[in-house]
Amino acid sequence: MENYQSFMLGLNMLLDWHVPLWTILGLIVGIVLGAIPGVSGVLAITLLLGPSYYMTPVNAIVFLTAIYTGSVYGGGISAILMNIPGTPAAIATGFDGYALTRKGRHNEALGASILSSAIGLFVSYVVVLILFPLIGKIVMSFGPAEMLMVVVFAIISTGVVKGESVQAAMLGLFGILVGTVGSSAFGNSRGTFGIDALYEGIPLIPALLGLLAVSELLVLVERDQVIDQGDGTKQNMKQIIKGMRETLRYPATLIRSSLVGVGIGLLPAAGSTISSMISYGMEKSRSKNSDNFGNGEISGLIAAETANNGSEGGAVATMMLLGIPGSATTALLIAAFMIHGMSPGPFLIRDHLDFAYLVILSQFIQSVGLVVLAALFVNYFAKLIYLPVRILLPCVLIFSVAGAMAPRSLLLDAVIMLIFAVLGYVMKKLEYPTIGFILGFVLASMVDGEFVRSLLLYGDNPAQLMSRPAFLFLLAVTLISLFWNKIYSFKNKKLKN
Repeated sequence: MENYQSFMLGLNMLLDWHVPLWTILGLIVGIVLGAIPGVSGVLAITLLLGPSYYMTPVNAIVFLTAIYTGSVYGGGISAILMNIPGTPAAIATGFDGYALTRKGRHNEALGASILSSAIGLFVSYVVVLILFPLIGKIVMSFGPAEMLMVVVFAIISTGVVKGESVQAAMLGLFGILVGTVGSSAFGNSRGTFGIDALYEGIPLIPALLGLLAVSELLVLVERDQVIDQGDGTKQNMKQIIKGMRETLRYPATLIRSSLVGVGIGLLPAAGSTISSMISYGMEKSRSKNSDNFGNGEISGLIAAETANNGSEGGAVATMMLLGIPGSATTALLIAAFMIHGMSPGPFLIRDHLDFAYLVILSQFIQSVGLVVLAALFVNYFAKLIYLPVRILLPCVLIFSVAGAMAPRSLLLDAVIMLIFAVLGYVMKKLEYPTIGFILGFVLASMVDGEFVRSLLLYGDNPAQLMSRPAFLFLLAVTLISLFWNKIYSFKNKKLKN
């Protein structure tokens, strides 16, 4: 009964006519900043956190969460058009999105990303709305060992993306090695070569910009245009709508990826990057066109975009239920709640459950607004790929350098970007699976921390892990993923015989 009353109070607050206006403004800010490499919703929310103090709590939280929604989607735009992820969560989006752009099908790719993002967001919040009272208990059952298994599962499942080759495994280990440069869990310095700026580790944004963006610019130097074919294809809304319709041909992928997104998003510190990688790997392992993944398979794009937006629902639910941020963005949202007199966690659910329901319900408006605003935005933004490479290349390089230096304003970050650009260029030329290195690098800090905590808790008696249902479930799923290709091949041979 109490939940029903709080739900109705939240719905009543949502009916204020100011809410849609702040939602639209927040989505626009988020999409624009999310599409700029190196800039994300974190910057926008940081800048607007102070001014939000003068807004009403309803308008402020709706506005800031709309920025979060728009930025998660916006990161995929530049990933599709130029293979430059606006945010780390869009890395998997570029695998097939950019390949479709090279084939002149960028409009379809953009349309598919719009609708799959909106559906992922919508489904994730439906799940959160239905299971909100129970989600807190589920998340609380995850300790360091379970989080470590989530990471192991992510590495294994995305290893399937490139066929589980030895090269992918070795590059993954190399990525973990590079990602652990800096201070250890015990405060010791590792691999910094005496450079104080590396004590906190190699910064993620410059490294990924170099590995994915600048390395691609080195490849584009050999070309006159970004796209291989379809030069006569004009930028138009019809092709974007065609991509949206194409998305609806994959209902199972949409539902499965949405559930993966919200499930991973519920785990503290997991987030959209891991969820999109896992979803992409699962889709590849299940697809009949698995060999086409990485070469323009639209279902891979749909899986990645659905999951990274679906993770938002889980991350926001964990933030409100436990007060645990899953990312820098949700950490800022916690600050926003506190500014307006509410502390995310058990006290929020006890004292302001109606406000929690308001946040959840407002996301359904955002998912509809995202479709309309994103379609209008990308229809003009996508014209960038028609520019000659001699014009596009220096412009993107300038933005990449600015994006690399934006977080810390250090020249060293631009140097790091160039070093990773050379590494990325070499891997592309040698046709090494870049995803292996990226995943190891992105997840290195989590592997390091969770392994140490697990060792301290269970090192003397590992058998205790067998009494933890969540750990056993994740272990089973990981083993199935590990041997999935062999099981699938054996099943096909048996059917043929």
